[in-house]
Amino acid sequence: MRSQQTARLRLRPLWALLTLVTALVPANQALAAGPEPNAALAAAPALDLLDGTALGPTGLALAASAGPPPAILDAPFQRFGSALSTPITLAQPTTRLRLSYAATVPPGASVRVDVRGSLDGQRWLPWVVGLPDGAVVGFVRPVRLAQYRVSLLGGLGEASPHVRDVRLASTSLDATVQGPAPSPYGIAPTFRVRATRQGMIGGRTANGYVIPPRARFVSLPSWSVLSTRGRDEYQVRISYRGRSSVVPVYDVGPYSGRDDYWDQQRDGFPDLERGWPMDHAAYYEGYNGGRADKGFVRFPTAIDVGDGVWWDELGIVGDQAEVEVTYLWLGQDPTAGPPRRDPAAAEHLVDELGGDFWHSAPSLSPSAVGCGMGRHAYWTPSTTDPAGATVARWQPDIPAEALYDVFVHVPICGGKQPPVAQARYVIQHRDGAVELAIDQRQQTGWVHLGRFPFAAGTQGFVQLGALAGDGGGSVWFDQAKWVRVP
Repeated sequence: MRSQQTARLRLRPLWALLTLVTALVPANQALAAGPEPNAALAAAPALDLLDGTALGPTGLALAASAGPPPAILDAPFQRFGSALSTPITLAQPTTRLRLSYAATVPPGASVRVDVRGSLDGQRWLPWVVGLPDGAVVGFVRPVRLAQYRVSLLGGLGEASPHVRDVRLASTSLDATVQGPAPSPYGIAPTFRVRATRQGMIGGRTANGYVIPPRARFVSLPSWSVLSTRGRDEYQVRISYRGRSSVVPVYDVGPYSGRDDYWDQQRDGFPDLERGWPMDHAAYYEGYNGGRADKGFVRFPTAIDVGDGVWWDELGIVGDQAEVEVTYLWLGQDPTAGPPRRDPAAAEHLVDELGGDFWHSAPSLSPSAVGCGMGRHAYWTPSTTDPAGATVARWQPDIPAEALYDVFVHVPICGGKQPPVAQARYVIQHRDGAVELAIDQRQQTGWVHLGRFPFAAGTQGFVQLGALAGDGGGSVWFDQAKWVRVP
C-alpha cells in the first residue's frame, strides 16, 4: 500500500499538544480536591528526577537554571524543564485512570503531562502523551502501577508556567483516550528503515542525558517511548549486516515528535501504514509535499543512533545507513527463538524478520527500503545447481492440530534480476510433503499454496530455496501465514 496525501494529515505544529494544560503534585503534598464518585485514589507520589524544574509554594515551575529545550523543541521556546513522579501503586488494578490537575500557563509558555501504566511493575506501557485535565485513559488489561511525567517550556525572562494538585484515580467513567494494548503473545515488530549517526557530543537529550563520546542510545520520533535517564524501559534492537545491538531510547527525533510509526494504531499519522515512517513517505512518495515536522526532507531517517553503537557495535561506515530495527517494548524479541503462540488465534503469521524464519545462508539480500509486506523482504539469486543453493523455512510453533490454509506473500520489488517463474515451495504438513512451483513474476501478493493438516508443534513448515527451474533470476522471501479452517 502506498501512502496518500489526504485532508486527514495533521498540519498542526509539533508542540500544539503542549498547549494542553497539565499539572503536577508537589512532593508528598495531599491532593486538594475531593474524590469523584466511583473513584479509588492512589497515594500522592513524590517527585523524581527534577531536571530544570523546582518546587515552590505555587507548585512546579521552571528553575532559574533551566536550560534550552531538546533539539526537537527549538523555536519558539528557550527554556525547558521536566519532572517525573515516583511509581504510584494503585489501591486495586484498574482499566481506567482519570487525570486531574491545576495549572497557570502564561503567554509564551506551555506545559505537557504524560501518563503510563504497568501491568506487573516490571515492564511499562508506552506513555500516553499530551493529556488535558479530566482525561480518562483506558487500558485493555488492568494496570497495577501508574506514573506521570511533566514537561515545562518558557521563553527567556518570561514568567514560568506553574502546575500543581495532580490526581491519578481509578474511575468508572468512559475512557477519553485509549492506552496501548499489548498482547502476551505479541512479537516485537521489525522494520527496515533509514538511520543516521547521532553525534552531538556534549548536547542534552530529551530525557536530560548529556551525550558523551561513543554514546549508546537512540532517538525515535515520539515522546511515547522516551526512557527515563539512566534506565531502559524502552529499547530497540538494531541489526546491520550480521551485527546486532540492544540500546535504550533516550531522545526524541530526528524529524518529528509525534510519529509513532511502529504502532498498530498510529496517533501522529493514522493515514500511513504501520512501519512506514512519515519522513520516508515524504521523501520517497511526496507525502505532505515532501515535508516533515522539521521541514523539507533532504534525506530520510527514522532513527538516530549514538556513536558507540554506530561505530563500535554495528561497524557502520559513513553517517547514513539502512538498518533493521526491532521495537522491543511491543512484544517478544524475535531473535530469542520461536515465539509463544496464542492457541486461540485463528491466524499465525511468520515474518521473515522473526524467530520462526530460518535460512541456510550467512545472510540474505534485503529489499530496498519500503518494499515488501511490512516494508521489507529478502531475496537471493536463483540457480539450477543444487550444490550450495540457499534454503529458507517459515516454521511456526503451531499450538493446535487442525486444518490450515497456507499462504505466502510474494512482493513486487524492482531489481536487476527479474523474479523467477518457477520458485519451488515445499509444504511439509502432518501427512507428508507437497512441492509447488509459483511464478513470482505473475503470482504476487498473498498466494494460496493450499489447504493442509498440521499437527501441533514445529514439525510443519514451508520451505523455499534458490534452486529454481530458471537460473539467473531472483527468489523472493516475504511473509507466510497459516489460517485455521473453522
